Amino acid sequence: MAPATGYRPLFYATVAIATGALGVCFLYSRKATAAAEEAERRNEVNPFAMSLRKTRDREFTFTVENYGYVYRGTTGELIDDSVLTFGAWEKFILFFMDDYTTAAKLKDTAFLDVGANTGQYTLFMAPRTKEVHAVEPFPPVLKRLDDNLALNKFPNVVVHRVGFGETAAEIPFFSSDETNAGGGTFRPDDPDKKPFGALKIVAADEYFKTRPTAPIGIVKMDIEGYEEPALKGLRATMERDRPLVIVEVTTEHHPVKGSIRSFDQLKALFPANYEFLSFHEAQQQFVDGKYDVRPFPAEEAARFFAAEKQRNVIAVPAERLSAVPRSRAK
Repeated sequence: MAPATGYRPLFYATVAIATGALGVCFLYSRKATAAAEEAERRNEVNPFAMSLRKTRDREFTFTVENYGYVYRGTTGELIDDSVLTFGAWEKFILFFMDDYTTAAKLKDTAFLDVGANTGQYTLFMAPRTKEVHAVEPFPPVLKRLDDNLALNKFPNVVVHRVGFGETAAEIPFFSSDETNAGGGTFRPDDPDKKPFGALKIVAADEYFKTRPTAPIGIVKMDIEGYEEPALKGLRATMERDRPLVIVEVTTEHHPVKGSIRSFDQLKALFPANYEFLSFHEAQQQFVDGKYDVRPFPAEEAARFFAAEKQRNVIAVPAERLSAVPRSRAK
């Protein structure tokens, strides 16, 4: 039955309002989806990388066993909260290194952990490679690293209590807040960092001349803006061993103001015939470890250096590119 004459205007008005509301909802839904995709692409919104300290009435020490090693941490600290809650910090990078070690047959090589922090990457790779060399200059973090190594008793781990740079020196170090002790840096630009005192840095190439290692198969570098001098000091070692390098590149847009400002500058820090890839980072990877490795083309690199702050870039020698796993489904 058709609506009565008196109700027709109300009926049409209701239809018009509902149609308009649906249109507005659709428009804002598209905008919200686009914003979420952009945030994920830039890795700006990452609840898994946030400390859970505000949800507890006090902090506590814990010990867990994950992925072949024992880890002791304290709640309220960024990495430790992630290990306790999800089993690991940056789990997708751990799983990628595990898969690449197998695919490239690197069991008899060394893993170089530059900026080892409390030792998660060092501990993870110790059962998977012949040697692990943990490089860490910051004394409070070194104590935590030593404690974790004592729990595991891996015989193949060597701790180097220095930072890596272009030349040997003692230079000022700046510490981070208590929620991320591994966020310290040799870069003086971040106003939120506190002066700690001078710490020793060495050029890796010269340093390892008196401390021979097995051929280095993988380098993991996370040193908050000091990547350029560290890579310069590691150049001869990279030319000799041709390792895959996972480096967290810090741009000038980050508060510590990293010194690498372009893709050409980054590429020049590596030997000839290196290819560049990157992780397509998504929040869920911190939970399930499913990585997605993609090419890092010049146009994407240009966008990164123009506006973003940090990104994990994978540099791999061309002759080993076919061994690089591109994804992990489970």
